[in-house]
Amino acid sequence: MRSPAIFLGGVLALAGASSALVPAQEAKEQRVDAGGYQVFTAQAGTGAPPVVFVAGLGEDTSTWEKVQPAAAQLTHTFVYDRAGLGKSEASSNPKTVEQMVKELHAVLGAAHVAPPYVLVGHSLGGAIVELYAHTYPRETAGLVLVDPEDGRLLDRLQARLPKEEWEKREKMLAQMMAGASPGQKAELDNVRGSGKELEAAFPLPDVPTVLLTGTLKDPSFPGNPMEQDLKMQIHEELLKANPHAEHVLAPNSRHYIQEDAPQLVIDAIRNVVNECRTAAPKAAGR
Repeated sequence: MRSPAIFLGGVLALAGASSALVPAQEAKEQRVDAGGYQVFTAQAGTGAPPVVFVAGLGEDTSTWEKVQPAAAQLTHTFVYDRAGLGKSEASSNPKTVEQMVKELHAVLGAAHVAPPYVLVGHSLGGAIVELYAHTYPRETAGLVLVDPEDGRLLDRLQARLPKEEWEKREKMLAQMMAGASPGQKAELDNVRGSGKELEAAFPLPDVPTVLLTGTLKDPSFPGNPMEQDLKMQIHEELLKANPHAEHVLAPNSRHYIQEDAPQLVIDAIRNVVNECRTAAPKAAGR
């Protein structure tokens, strides 16, 4: 069962989550060197542009199991576990968003996945995708942002939530984190700093972009209604900075849209991939 909290929604299920992809995909699994440590990767499907999936805080490849098989029917797909998560080795590198972008860039190169990519990121993975696109615009063909979040959400929530409610929320989250792995705890410890890194991630490249927002609220979890409202504000700021992006609301999902409403994510990927393919011949003919 997923937690109703946004940023830490996957903590309860992480310990028992499997990194295995759906067997029918016949995925090619391999470990690649990311600079002194081995990172688990899996690729399936053929075609261009390749779709690269980036999981949320503390998550592994299993978070995409309802989406990646369908995407592999459209084009080449790539999933991986960040350092210290799933089947990947731990790293002594800091768990900052900037370092995660560097890691992804190294892993894609080591796995021989040629750009430009359609980058699909969920939650903290969305923040990684945004910063990757800003850092490597020529390697970015399109973006699918699945309820993206960064440290700005926690900063704003703490500033506005009554102290008693914040402390109640923190206590509940600490209980959830009791069984988390060192890699998961390291990502959590560094997540607040991601807000400052994301503030410098604009503008994003002018590529086909879909932003998906979960809209359900859970009044039973401390601060969740306000958290959802603040998340929407951050998404609206992103849209204002990227006026050509398409915004899709998920009325039957809170945070894990790829699990609650996977077809929305699949459709977004299909639309971005098709738009990239349509634009490529035009660009080549100039």
